[in-house]
Amino acid sequence: MKKYSNLNINVIKAYLVHLLTGIGILMSFFSIISILNEDKLLSFLFLIIALFIDVIDGNLARKYNVKKFCPNIDGVMLDSIVDYINYVFIPCIIIYKFNYVPEQFVIILPILILSISLFSFSYLKVMTENYLYIGFPSIWNVIIIYLSILDLNVWNNLFILVILIILKVIPIKVIHPMRYKNHKRKNSIIAIGLIFISLILLLNSLNINFLDKFKSIFEIIWYVLNAYFIMFVIWINLNFKKRLS
Repeated sequence: MKKYSNLNINVIKAYLVHLLTGIGILMSFFSIISILNEDKLLSFLFLIIALFIDVIDGNLARKYNVKKFCPNIDGVMLDSIVDYINYVFIPCIIIYKFNYVPEQFVIILPILILSISLFSFSYLKVMTENYLYIGFPSIWNVIIIYLSILDLNVWNNLFILVILIILKVIPIKVIHPMRYKNHKRKNSIIAIGLIFISLILLLNSLNINFLDKFKSIFEIIWYVLNAYFIMFVIWINLNFKKRLS
């Protein structure tokens, strides 16, 4: 009886993890509604909540052995559907709606990002057994958040996005920083901290200037955390022959 009870609890936990992943699609819907209502702040807020969910749901899925206790639901497919909408589709709408690039490119650039990322999501070998991405990862939500924080002009935004599109189709190998041996927990915590700092700076950049003299402190922390991940990825790629988990 006790064994049966434990099994039921594990099944419930597994379904709850899938439910958490599914909440990401609700954030997508609310973000799109906010974009249609020209509420840039709210659209980004829902996008960041979805990003936070994506950071934690994978770890929870592995912790509670979701594949074993909920085998009838393909968590990878569920996650991919939600990710494509939040990581690719919505950022493209934001680029178009809020004029992140020069007017003559507001159609063609999102089309390129949508098309290339679609094939990237469906490419079976986009990630190697060692958790190396082939091509630049489709993290356009992060890119659009960063462009908003940096508050660059439209031509600089265009230049950065074009470079990333080129890197997307070049077969470079980029490591997943949250999957490297002995660094999963630490990098996940740092990623959550980076999301939080990014949210604060984003709110401040969208005409909610509440940081005042503390802005420079948050910016320094933001740059340091980003520098850490950049250096970490470079270090891993230089040592990618080491065993990864």
